[in-house]
Amino acid sequence: MSTKYGFNAFLWATGSLLSGIALGTLLSPKSGKQNRKLLSKRASRLRRWISTQYESVGIKGQQELINIRRNVQGGLRRNIPDLYEATAQIELSEHELS
Repeated sequence: MSTKYGFNAFLWATGSLLSGIALGTLLSPKSGKQNRKLLSKRASRLRRWISTQYESVGIKGQQELINIRRNVQGGLRRNIPDLYEATAQIELSEHELS
């Protein structure tokens, strides 16, 4: 339920942002050329910010996968005995091996 709420909030925020930009552009006292230049600058800044966030999320995701893998391997080692160590002290004769 919280994921759905977060996604809906994201959609509302994005829609509000885009509506605000469009309305601000239409009602701006600046000329069209000045507005386009301003929007271009801000869009490039936004693109850079999104790129850095994307890279950051990718790094964090990789770290989480490493932690999950480490936890799973540790859990398996704790709960499943090492068969070599468990059978090392069992003495078998030549006759029992064949």
